[in-house]
Amino acid sequence: MTQNQTKKEKKKKNNRKMMVKRFSAAIIVFLILFAVLVGRLVWIVVLDGEKYSKAAQAQSETATTTLPSKRGDIIDRNNVQLVTSTKVYNLILDPKVILSKEDKFLEPTVALINKHFEIPTEELRGKIADNPKSSYIVLKKGLTFSEVEEFINEKEADRNVKGVWLEDSFRRNYTYDTLASSVLGFTQDGVGIYGIESQYDDELTGNDGMEYTYLDSENNLQTVRKDPEDGYTARLTMDYNIQAIVEKWIAASLAETEAKNIGCIIQNPNTGEILAMADSGNFNPNNPRDLTYCYTQEQIDAMSDQEVTDALSQIWRNFCVTQSYEPGSTFKPFTVAIGIEENCIKPTDTFDCFGCETFFPDTPWQKDIWCHNRGGCGTLDVKGAIANSCNISLAQISQKIGMELFCKYQQKFGYGKYTDIDLPNEMSCQGLLYNVSNMTILDLSTNSFGQNFNTTMIQMSTAFCSLINGGYLYRPYIVKDILNSNGELIKSNDRVLVSQTISQSTSNYVKECLRAVITDGTGGPAAVEGYKIAGKTGTAQKYDKEGDYYVISFEGFAPYDNPEVVCYVAIDEPATGDASRFSSELFSNIMTEVLSYMNIAPDDVE
Repeated sequence: MTQNQTKKEKKKKNNRKMMVKRFSAAIIVFLILFAVLVGRLVWIVVLDGEKYSKAAQAQSETATTTLPSKRGDIIDRNNVQLVTSTKVYNLILDPKVILSKEDKFLEPTVALINKHFEIPTEELRGKIADNPKSSYIVLKKGLTFSEVEEFINEKEADRNVKGVWLEDSFRRNYTYDTLASSVLGFTQDGVGIYGIESQYDDELTGNDGMEYTYLDSENNLQTVRKDPEDGYTARLTMDYNIQAIVEKWIAASLAETEAKNIGCIIQNPNTGEILAMADSGNFNPNNPRDLTYCYTQEQIDAMSDQEVTDALSQIWRNFCVTQSYEPGSTFKPFTVAIGIEENCIKPTDTFDCFGCETFFPDTPWQKDIWCHNRGGCGTLDVKGAIANSCNISLAQISQKIGMELFCKYQQKFGYGKYTDIDLPNEMSCQGLLYNVSNMTILDLSTNSFGQNFNTTMIQMSTAFCSLINGGYLYRPYIVKDILNSNGELIKSNDRVLVSQTISQSTSNYVKECLRAVITDGTGGPAAVEGYKIAGKTGTAQKYDKEGDYYVISFEGFAPYDNPEVVCYVAIDEPATGDASRFSSELFSNIMTEVLSYMNIAPDDVE
């Protein structure tokens, strides 16, 4: 073997030895690292096992509780509480907790629930057995503190009573039951239905809070809490005492007239504020599905399910805002105002009434319109035409005005439009008025005395306010302020001028005509002792029904020189007696008490 071959063999041997050493070193390092890893695992399992077990448990043992907010109150203009929310409790069953130690918790818990809430023990055992994984079953709702106080004390004293608890809640409470029910509305599952409750639902509804509990890595109970935010309070323009007066006299009139419905609005003519609004279709918002306030039990028992639904829908509506009808003679002062304002007539003008006027004679469309005095009223000036409520004279005045001006002013006074009162479901009557393109001379004439077009009570009252306050048409409103839970002002509703309808001089003359209705005309029964009452009677036949059905009404104001109160009453389909006087007497009875309550000084010097 040569010398070079010997060197090569040695080099190969050395390389193999180096590779063996490196491989051995790698195995040693791997074994060391493996030993360290095994040691760490042993350390975790044996020594730190409890720590990591607690951390894992903390991730799984958590609870979230909703903290209910209180819905805002509704108060009158003098801070009299009309609606509030009172704290109540819901009884909650937690079968999962009870079954975690069934032999220890089941019997004591079932026995205590049965003792205080009279829920049969077999029913309770069935709920627990049928829902082993449930943690939330509502057993009872709306329990007062007096109903749960003893249960709370006994539960705290018995450590074996588990899996039952009380959840905070609120119940809506309408302080005076049926008072202003059609205005206030009611709630269902915390949501406003009808009335103020619906219109201002966003403001009245608060924001619920939350309480989140969990076990931390040290097995300590930790709590994160977000407090609830209570809803705002709505302060109304309405006066509780005036509302109570109105409702008392509506009930008395309903008993006498047996009418289908009776409505009343009392309004401040200088701001648009609603001081009272009521109708005879009362219900109790504390139990809104109870029909016994409007029907006998015998009538209710005879109703089908659909008839019950229809009846409830009817009584929940606000007649003063949602129902339309022909206004009748209460519209006549508006016709006079248009004629005076536009110089179409003068106060000294006279008109001849022979009891009837014929339109389109000797044609297939011939039509007679009659005055309420079939024998005729004779010759009357403008004031006399209003005082005697003469249809024929008003028809002649409208013909002097013409269709274009008449339709223009109907719109100007707000007829056929929403008043934008802050109540839901207002009817506009749009489409129930004529316009120049489809009106005939007959339509113009019948419109002039309040027939052949429709309005609502709130439209009529608001327009009448502008007729006697100098010509200022204000938007009607019923919520004055929104306050937070601390009584701090959030926002305020102020009077809003919609338009100038007539001039001050025209307004003054119309007031003279309305005063003559009381002193010399058809409105004598509306008088209030000591006050210069002025207003207008109205009788409108309902042509959409067979037979003699009427809406009778009266709209007036006081004091005469500086009006502070407008009162409008309407009686829908009175069934008995001398119907023509009922509305005037109802107005007088209401205003006699309201003017005294408001400390409005008498102004009749005679």
